[in-house]
Amino acid sequence: MEHEKIQYDLENSPNIKLLKSRNAPLIVSFLYQHFKKKQQISIPESELTKKLEDYLEFLRDSEPDLYPRSPREYLNQWCNDDFLRKTYKADSDDPVFELTPATEQVITWLEDLEQSEFIGAESRFLQIFSLLKEIRDNSTEDLETRISQLEQERDRIQQEIDKIKQTGIVENYNQTQIQERFEFANSIARQLVADFRTIEKNFRELTKKITTARLEVKANKGSILDRVLDADEELRESNQGKSFYTFFNFLQSDSKQQELEILIEAVYNLEDLSASGSRYESLRRIKSRLVNEAQYIMQSNYRLAEKIRQLLDESNLEENRRVGELIREIQGLALKITESPPLEPNFWIFEGKPELNIFMDRPFHSLQESPSPSFALDLDNLPEVDLRQDLNEIYHQVYVDEDLLRDRLELILATRAEITLVELIRLYPISQGLAEIVAYIVIAKQDQQHEVNLRKFEYIDIDSLELGDKLSLNMPEVIFRRLH
Repeated sequence: MEHEKIQYDLENSPNIKLLKSRNAPLIVSFLYQHFKKKQQISIPESELTKKLEDYLEFLRDSEPDLYPRSPREYLNQWCNDDFLRKTYKADSDDPVFELTPATEQVITWLEDLEQSEFIGAESRFLQIFSLLKEIRDNSTEDLETRISQLEQERDRIQQEIDKIKQTGIVENYNQTQIQERFEFANSIARQLVADFRTIEKNFRELTKKITTARLEVKANKGSILDRVLDADEELRESNQGKSFYTFFNFLQSDSKQQELEILIEAVYNLEDLSASGSRYESLRRIKSRLVNEAQYIMQSNYRLAEKIRQLLDESNLEENRRVGELIREIQGLALKITESPPLEPNFWIFEGKPELNIFMDRPFHSLQESPSPSFALDLDNLPEVDLRQDLNEIYHQVYVDEDLLRDRLELILATRAEITLVELIRLYPISQGLAEIVAYIVIAKQDQQHEVNLRKFEYIDIDSLELGDKLSLNMPEVIFRRLH
């Protein structure tokens, strides 16, 4: 902790700004009441504005000049100060408010100040001791050492069993020991829920990186998709990403959820906690809160996958429009010379053979270069074409039925544990070109059990939408797995 860093944080940190605010009692009490106490992740603007209006009227009954501004002004100011985040959902015109990581941390800190009656030094030290022992035991690679550790643990348990059988006495915690461990567990539960705001913020930052890449002038679909996959993999492979997805897999287990519920219920029914258990509700509600928070973060990941598809569809539409404009320019030039056509039979003369760079023949991944095809262009004896039909085909967008693709996967995974995309398209050949491949990738990114492995690449040959043409794609390995 350096002087300059501390000075900067004290002047700019939203956490400190909230604590120093003249309206801090209003902000914290109101947001705690409607977000934390009611376990709400997001609240529509219309609803939150009405609740704040009622709360301000209640406070002004005792002091009329207190908090003179309107509810909407306060909410906008809290957003500007990074105490709240205002965003829009795809299915509603009414924006929603969410707590920021800074506000979550302040509320959690104040909860700890209010609820901690004493410092449980013993429980905290034993937690440190247990963690150090766990790190040591589970980082041992030597076979004999690990066997020795497990045997020592086995002997300790057996000695305790023998002692109980001999004496008929079970050593247990006294009331103070139970109380301090219970408070410690509640504190950790509150902190864990608060941490989800930071995790969700990282997912939003990832989406922001995609949007920034899309706005670059020279960005193309291949480079955008490359950055998205790399960024998503980077987040998953980071320490925080690995920890979250390991936790999420744990949370998906029905047996673990049931075990957690049984443990919580048993603890709250202890006689030693009957007087204080009602004051500590964080642990009692931890399962539902964790499930809701984790699902909300996974929805952020789903929106990221949808962003991939939108970017590709937008780029494809822009290119089709450009082709249509070029065709109309050619038609306009042709109409200008219909009255006085060139006298020479061949009025276009090319030096050498033209080379065409076909967009759909570019490799799927930017790390692989493929040669551009070249062929001779014969402009003599051109057949008559219906330009209106060609234009209609250009503007026709391919629709990929994602539900049909999921049905295929469900049918295959009913008989096997996993299948790669290469194996899948052998059973169900690609019929809708690159868009169908992208749809499979979106499915793989949406569902936690599937995987896009950026450490292994493979070639896939598919039929193009142009009759008789082939596309050769060099892309990451995609693995679909059955949900256990």
